[in-house]
Amino acid sequence: MNKFLLISIFSLLFSGVASVACPRGFSLVKSNKCLKLVTSKLKHLEAELECSYLGGTLATVKTAIDNRAITNLAASASATTVWLGMFCYTNGTTIPCYHDDDSGPVIYNNFASGNPKIQGAGGCVYMTTTGKTAGQWTSSICENVGMPYICEVPTTVADSTCTRNYNGYCYLPSHELKLPLSTYPNAQAACKANGGNLASIHSKTEIDYIRAMYKGTGISDLFIGAQSVKANTFKWEDGSAWDFDYRDPLSTTLGTCLLMDMYPNIINNGLWGATDCQNAFNFLCKRKIVAKSVEENEERYMDHPKNLAIPHELLDTSNCNTTLFMAPGVITSYGYPSTKPPKTSCTWTIVTLGPYRVGLYFTKFSTGSAVEIYDEYGGIINSPSGDQSPFYNLAPTNWVKIVHNSKSDTGHAGFSTTILPY
Repeated sequence: MNKFLLISIFSLLFSGVASVACPRGFSLVKSNKCLKLVTSKLKHLEAELECSYLGGTLATVKTAIDNRAITNLAASASATTVWLGMFCYTNGTTIPCYHDDDSGPVIYNNFASGNPKIQGAGGCVYMTTTGKTAGQWTSSICENVGMPYICEVPTTVADSTCTRNYNGYCYLPSHELKLPLSTYPNAQAACKANGGNLASIHSKTEIDYIRAMYKGTGISDLFIGAQSVKANTFKWEDGSAWDFDYRDPLSTTLGTCLLMDMYPNIINNGLWGATDCQNAFNFLCKRKIVAKSVEENEERYMDHPKNLAIPHELLDTSNCNTTLFMAPGVITSYGYPSTKPPKTSCTWTIVTLGPYRVGLYFTKFSTGSAVEIYDEYGGIINSPSGDQSPFYNLAPTNWVKIVHNSKSDTGHAGFSTTILPY
């Protein structure tokens, strides 16, 4: 076989392989991480928010190779310490730590001796980048000290035609395409004409990326790509799995299409609500940069948890006295919705991942005794009681405690609360 034929075969095999890339401003590190070092010193929550505006989190460390790469990147800019993308919680006698990117608990670790420690130290973690302890991790109170930080976003695929390139997809806001307000069918048709679909959304970081895209535009609502297939059950237009739900638990609007709220100056915007498909709004298209596989093209949807039947043999679904309840999810008063609940004292310790804060959405509320809601510093957020219309409370951090004693609840159905990160 001659050299020309070998080169031709090699070209055919690899010409379709898309190159791994990073969004503007990020550097590809070790071929699998998109990182951006910021030397400005911010407190932990401030740093997390800055990373969220980019559709990312503080940098996560999964391996010793990651650890060396992040140490070297920070040290090269004379940053002696940097915040890391993990958070540690007290859980009885253990201190579990979780990655910010929703990939689960920390397995590889390089904690300095005596760490992690929460009592008197805080759940945030930073890395030292110089000296004998270079590369080691230390527990820290989150909001006392400012430090440099490294943001991480998902790797993507190079596409010179795409301005908003994120996680293998090209995002096309209708206002940037100079398209008018459109009904849902017309919006989907316009997205198809641009090689995509109305956007499906699969993570909180994707929500954050989209929120940043519309910041300062004055746009308050936009169509996203889902329609209901039966009561309370939606399907994405692109056929992807319904594996993430950010519908507003308190929304009372009706319709079979989904709208994402972008109201400015509302810190928990980005929630979804139903709307009539014939209303006209701005919209967001999303185009996969590389061809979908057969498996990815299969149409799939999932019932929303609140639409699933509760087995009768389960006497309690309250999550009462759960040591550590990780958002998202639902808690209820003990015995809900019985108007003759057993006299029980319940405490819920509710947390969400490090980049986010806890949102409590009370969809049903009727109690005889107060429901006490505390922030992580012991301050009271709210203590509602009686019969109330649906309402929400937003915690200032990623930790909240709820205490309720049902001794005075006879004649009241109790409460149901949906918990979402914001």
